[in-house]
Amino acid sequence: MLTDAVSRAVLVSAPEGLFVFDREGHIVFANSQFEELFGYAPGELLGQSSDLLIPDLFEGERQRQSRDSVPALPTPRLGLKVKGYRKDRGEILLQVSLRSVEDLDRPLQCCIVRKFASLEQQNHTLGELNDHFRQMVENSHDILCIRDADTRVRYASPSFQHVMGYKQEEIIGSTGFDLIHPEDRSAVESAVTEFWKTPGARDSIQYRAKHANGSWVSLEVVAYNLLDHPVIQGVVINGRDISRRKHEEDSKDQLIAELQQTLANVKSLTGVLPICASCKKVQESDKWQQIEAYIRDRSQLEFSHTMCPECTTLWYPELQGR
Repeated sequence: MLTDAVSRAVLVSAPEGLFVFDREGHIVFANSQFEELFGYAPGELLGQSSDLLIPDLFEGERQRQSRDSVPALPTPRLGLKVKGYRKDRGEILLQVSLRSVEDLDRPLQCCIVRKFASLEQQNHTLGELNDHFRQMVENSHDILCIRDADTRVRYASPSFQHVMGYKQEEIIGSTGFDLIHPEDRSAVESAVTEFWKTPGARDSIQYRAKHANGSWVSLEVVAYNLLDHPVIQGVVINGRDISRRKHEEDSKDQLIAELQQTLANVKSLTGVLPICASCKKVQESDKWQQIEAYIRDRSQLEFSHTMCPECTTLWYPELQGR
């Protein structure tokens, strides 16, 4: 039996099936995960031959054992794929890793066992993943396209109709370049030409494309060049409608431009300004205009007219004291 209490605790609590056998192949330790995997009761496997459970472990050593008088342990290996046999002789596919250990000068072999999923389970899992992926693609608000080496669309997600107004069958087989805004088309075509030359590349671009209703949609596109991928063999493109964001950005740009223009006009009020000593008109180049109009055009000020106390006394003395 194993003597190191710490090692034994680790073996017992290991998440994988695990057992230890000696030079003759007799099992000296098996944790509960291993016993459950092979259908044995606790302690029932002690002293049993490992050859009964996993005969392929010794397959590579049998010829050597026939020549040697001393039985040989299997060569340490990792990730070995072998068949195992449960107590009811049911067959299970296993992934096995072997390691040599020493206990009281006695050579032992530690075997870690993990069960492979059956083909049916793998197909079921793969089917679930495919269904999950399909649901994500079909219900996403973003566009997903796959283009071939000639840039033609091989696949377009249902969201293409939601974003751009076109049915999938209207887009598949086309390049879609005719939908790009004339001002953006040259830049997009140049970018595509270079991008298609670099398998494995990732890049993004923004441009406007024509909606089925005739309006222009601002798109942000991220492309992945997977032309050399053995399965995909195409360029995967994710597109997002950023029209609202672009509108907000344009509104901010317009506001900034207006503020900058206002500041520029305010600054133009500095310097020497000729003004008539009689009518108080101001001169700009060869043009004379009311000072109110001049200031109003260069600021956010509006004027209202009244009369100061001095002018009231001068022009309307009869109102003095009232």
